[in-house]
Amino acid sequence: MTITCDKCGATYQIDPEKIKTDTIRFACKTCSDFVIVNKNDLIDKSENSELTSFLETQETETVAPVSKETKTKGVGIRTKMFALLIILIVAFAGQAYYLIMQLNIMTDRFGLQGTNIIKEMAEQEIMNTADSVASQVSLYLESHPDLTKENFMTDGHFRNIAIQPVGKKGYTALYEKGKEGKFRTWVHKNPRITAPSLDDMSKLKGPLGASFPGFWKVLTGVNGTIPSKGYYRWQEKDQSFKDKYMACVNVKGTGFYIASTTYIDEFTLPMQSLENKSKEIAKTQSINIAIIISIISIVVAIIVFIFGNRLTSNIKYLSEVTDRISLGDLDALIETRSSDELAVLTESISRLQQSVRLSIKRLRG
Repeated sequence: MTITCDKCGATYQIDPEKIKTDTIRFACKTCSDFVIVNKNDLIDKSENSELTSFLETQETETVAPVSKETKTKGVGIRTKMFALLIILIVAFAGQAYYLIMQLNIMTDRFGLQGTNIIKEMAEQEIMNTADSVASQVSLYLESHPDLTKENFMTDGHFRNIAIQPVGKKGYTALYEKGKEGKFRTWVHKNPRITAPSLDDMSKLKGPLGASFPGFWKVLTGVNGTIPSKGYYRWQEKDQSFKDKYMACVNVKGTGFYIASTTYIDEFTLPMQSLENKSKEIAKTQSINIAIIISIISIVVAIIVFIFGNRLTSNIKYLSEVTDRISLGDLDALIETRSSDELAVLTESISRLQQSVRLSIKRLRG
C-alpha cells in the first residue's frame, strides 16, 4: 500500500506483513518528519521489495493505541468545580451561622436590656410611691397635731394614707427609729407586727428566717433624710425565694419613715414573657435558616454535579476525536454535543479535520 508523508508528499510502499504492531512510526527520508501508519488501514499490496528493505532498516517506534479515557496530568475540571463548590458552601454556611449567632445575641441582649430598663422603671416607681405616701402622711400629721403614734392604727383615714398598694401585692408601711435605737412599726397591713404588740422589729429575725438579713439591711439603712433602697430575698410559704425591692424615705419634719416594697417580678414578668417568645422565634428562624441553607446547598451540588459531568464528558469526547485525527483517522465523525463555547471548539476541530484532509488530498494528487 502507498503511504504519503503529510509534510513533504514523499510516498512509500509498505507491506502490512512486516508490521508486527497495530501502529508504527518512522522518519521520512526526505523531510525527516515522522509518518504514523495504522496496520488496519493497510491493504496487502507489496509491490516494492526496496521499500520492504527500507522498513526493515528503519528504527520504528510503537505508538500506543488511543485510550478511551484520556487522563489529565493535574487536577481535573470536575474536581476543581467540586472544590470550589465546597468552598462556597462552607463560606455560605459560615455566613449563615454568623447571622444566626447575631440573631440570638441580639435577642438575648434585647431581653436583658429590656428587663434592666423595666427594673429601673419599677425601682423608680416604688421610690416615687414611698415619696408620695411620705408627703401625704406629713400633711396629715401637720393638720392633726393631736394625733399620737399610739393611735395611728385606730385612725382609719390615717391608716389608709399610710398603707397604700405598691404594684399588685406590695404595700407601704410606717415605722420609726426610736431614740434607744430600736425600730418599731406603727402602721402595717399586719397589725400583729405593729407597736405596742411588737416593740422591736429585730425580733422578726426568727419568723423571717433567711429573708431577715436583706430585709433588715434596707429597713435600717435610712439615715435622717437620706433614703434607703435595695433588693432582698423573700422566702415564700413553699420555701421558694423571690426578689423584693424596698425603698424607705423619711416623713418630712418627723422621725417616722415610709417603707414601700413589692415583688419585682410583678414588673418584669411581662418583659420576661416577651423575651421567652423572642427566643422561641429566634430558635425557629435559626432552624428555618439552617433548613434553607441545606436545601440550597443540595440543589447547587446537584446542578454542579450534572454540569461538571456534562462538561468533562464533552471535553473527553473532543480529546478522543482529536487523538484519532492526529493518528490519521481523518474520516472520524465529530458530533456537536453542546451549544456553548465547546460547540465553537467542536466546529474548529471539524474545520481542522477538513483542512488536513484537503491538504493530504492535494499532496497525493
